[in-house]
Amino acid sequence: MRRPLPLLMITLLSLAGCERAPTPAPTNVTTEDPAALAPVAVTVDIPTFTDVLEESGIAFRHHFLDSETGSNYRINPYDHGSGIYVADVDGDGLDDIYFLDFLGPNALYRNTGGMRFEDITERAGVAVDRALSVGAAFGDYDNDGDQDLFVTTYRGGNHLFRNRGDGTFEDVTSTAGLEYDGHSSAATWFDYDVDGDLDLYLNNIGKFTTETISHEADFFYSGVELPFPVLARAPNQRNPGEADVLYRNDGDGTFSDVTNAAGIDAGEWNGDAAVADIDLDGDPDLYVSNMFGTNHLFRNRGDGTFEEITDTALRWTSWGGMGARFFDGNGDAHPDLYVVDMHSDMWVDADKPEDLTHPEEKYNTPLGHTVGGGRVITSPEESAARAALFGNTYFENNGDGTFTERSREARLEMWWPWGIAVGDFNNDGREDLFVPSGMGYPFFYYPNHLFLNQPDGPFAEVARQAGIEPPALGETIDGAAIRGEAFTRSSRTAAVADFDRDGDVDIVVNNFNHEPYLLRNDTPAGSSLRILLRGRRANRDAIGARVRVVAGDRVIHRERTGAAGYLTQSSAVMHIGLGDATSVERVEILWPGRTTPHVVTDPPLGEVIEIVEPAE
Repeated sequence: MRRPLPLLMITLLSLAGCERAPTPAPTNVTTEDPAALAPVAVTVDIPTFTDVLEESGIAFRHHFLDSETGSNYRINPYDHGSGIYVADVDGDGLDDIYFLDFLGPNALYRNTGGMRFEDITERAGVAVDRALSVGAAFGDYDNDGDQDLFVTTYRGGNHLFRNRGDGTFEDVTSTAGLEYDGHSSAATWFDYDVDGDLDLYLNNIGKFTTETISHEADFFYSGVELPFPVLARAPNQRNPGEADVLYRNDGDGTFSDVTNAAGIDAGEWNGDAAVADIDLDGDPDLYVSNMFGTNHLFRNRGDGTFEEITDTALRWTSWGGMGARFFDGNGDAHPDLYVVDMHSDMWVDADKPEDLTHPEEKYNTPLGHTVGGGRVITSPEESAARAALFGNTYFENNGDGTFTERSREARLEMWWPWGIAVGDFNNDGREDLFVPSGMGYPFFYYPNHLFLNQPDGPFAEVARQAGIEPPALGETIDGAAIRGEAFTRSSRTAAVADFDRDGDVDIVVNNFNHEPYLLRNDTPAGSSLRILLRGRRANRDAIGARVRVVAGDRVIHRERTGAAGYLTQSSAVMHIGLGDATSVERVEILWPGRTTPHVVTDPPLGEVIEIVEPAE
């Protein structure tokens, strides 16, 4: 088993003594947009959302670390916040919600129907109340029919909780061999070797903590200020961190570290992982985001090993990547990739929103227009870095092993994005995007974004028209001023599910240092197909299964995924909007490990249907 790196490992502070190669930049200095983007016309139906948290029974509130990101504010991952995860933990057919917290306990809320929830944390045994919880992932790793839970922390040890089948959990971390203790971030379950059980991928970032126990709570260590200007002036430099870990499920309740044997080399500040079969060859491929440097795309060779194809497949990646998510953005069955980049926006003056120049554009450096030569760019070739872009990236899959970066054309750039939640919010058959955004104190308020996927044009941002912005309780937190400055609300992670089972997709958001948002979708009911897949020869969660839906003259593609999008996991129910269609001719499921689709004809609409993999 791979052991944690020693506490005296290289830290970002030590990078101050590394090579500070000057950032090359064009001599034409300008902050003007060289090719102004026209307003986006909305050509699809805009959904309507209402925040129903107050009547939901959810009393959770995320807590920040005042000694790190409050009274003593400094830039480090203690301002990244915690995740949110959706799963049906008790098997009653309703999706439950697990909220993570920095100054715990975490909270598990059972869905009792009608957008009402009850706190079952203590009974379930998943509070993790003496650690800074960061990420998690639900998955049935032992194929016994219920959702198990893996939780990550910063230097508090990670935890594997086995679901006993009655909504309660037992901590089996030690016996499973998952006792990594470091600076862990996201995690995801997927069957990388397609042997019928779920393996685990763990993201780790770099060491940003000291050996001094904080006076605020005795279960975390004081952090250091990250040398962001040093990193930003050397965008081609690789910044070492703690290595990610790929754990193979051995099928007997234990796991083995196979990272090196599998050919995975991701040892920077890797915050998130996304999985999809990018080449449709039957094996799940892997994308790993990096907070300070180029990211990684690994192609699964199908023999238990991976090869990195980042340079040939993508060419440029986001330099300050956070959330990453595969989804079929253009409906051609090939998974496209969206990555949001928060760290390339850290040049913005916290006190001067007027400096928020061109939030819909990229700059040629991660320091925006604050350095000589800093300017807006309109193509990847204008980047000052060899293989990085400073902003979000949206890669359309060309179907030939390569991708084309189209974030500008798709209008998917904004400031301070953290995560990605994917869902068909208006039931038109195209998957839309919700991007939790913002910073909180001492920065000004910046909104969340809802992007609707349009068939013949760019994504349309409609958060205000949809009732998501501004927040119901205002842009600042009552009573949370620090040194006379307001603490602005800001979001970190979001997940989607049809919590009230009324046929449309709702959103739940875990925010930074304040209460969540529970956004009920109040769009007039539309037609949708809702599928819950159950594997038999494949892993029971059917993660990795591909679905093709034929409804009239429309063909819609989906892939069953686990946790992805930065510290988030959405419902296991595949929610497929049908637009004007009132029936579905057939559903074709390509189960993991199979080459012939399983066909289901005339599936019923208006309810969640369970489709079980054939035994033979």
